[in-house]
Amino acid sequence: MSIQVQKYLLENAAEWNAFVKQSVNGTFLLDRNFMDYHQERFEDHSLMMHLDGQLMCCIPAHVKDGIFYSHRGLSYAGLIISANAATNIDRIVDALLEYLKGLAFAKAELQLPPVSYQSINKEIADVLEQKGFTPNRKLHNQSVALDQEIQVSPKKSIGYRNGKFEGLRMETTNDFRSFWEEVLTPQLAERYHSKPVHSLIEIELLASRFPENIIQYNVYREGALLAGITFFIKGNIVKSQYTASSPDGLKTDAVAYVYMEAMKEFKEKGCSLMDYGPVNEKDGSVNKGLQRFKKQLGCQEEEWRRWEFEL
Repeated sequence: MSIQVQKYLLENAAEWNAFVKQSVNGTFLLDRNFMDYHQERFEDHSLMMHLDGQLMCCIPAHVKDGIFYSHRGLSYAGLIISANAATNIDRIVDALLEYLKGLAFAKAELQLPPVSYQSINKEIADVLEQKGFTPNRKLHNQSVALDQEIQVSPKKSIGYRNGKFEGLRMETTNDFRSFWEEVLTPQLAERYHSKPVHSLIEIELLASRFPENIIQYNVYREGALLAGITFFIKGNIVKSQYTASSPDGLKTDAVAYVYMEAMKEFKEKGCSLMDYGPVNEKDGSVNKGLQRFKKQLGCQEEEWRRWEFEL
């Protein structure tokens, strides 16, 4: 029996969200309550695939200028599949290409989740390559396996021994305002002439919808906010989404302190991976200083590819 491909409609939201929660490789970022916070910026063209009446794959996507993107508004998307669909990846890709060709799309672009998240993402990438997809971007993603011994460089842990970390106090909170307004936004503006992808209003909205998944870690000394990290918690995977330090925080290596303390906490909670994110600049080049910083905190590097197919 052939796979049935349908375009996602608002009335499918409950079915979509239920599927993402029980899928092999979906996370809360692909829940419609997260995805649709900025829906006005994208012309949605998400897909749902059924086999024998059972939903087997969801593809978060949008379209622009005749190109099918999955997804430029999210960290990743691609083929989100059920456990039963793991043996049908090649058929899913064939059905996707047939659908896109039928609508005369010019190109398809898929950004899968990192392979370190779930091994199924490697299987999907292998099938994409076999079907003629080619990588058009390579990121150098950094992560720490929390279910193994964490190898932090003495250059980072020395703060515990030389007094640099003395008096630091870490706090977890669902209040994002002080970090956004006092540290993150001004530091991004001053150092990189940029701003957070999520505004304060947007991150507060998303955290209200996913209070167990979006958590703020801040570090203080004598009441002064020195640094913070916004973590997105995706099952047993933790992603540092935003990281920033004040000038005083830079002097005390406060971000490293937050990372090391947070890794201990998440390891104790049974999390298996902390994703520190890629170390690439906008032009694709590697930020060597950032790469060195993350490796000193125990990170291992993996290549994270975006795939495209000329239709």
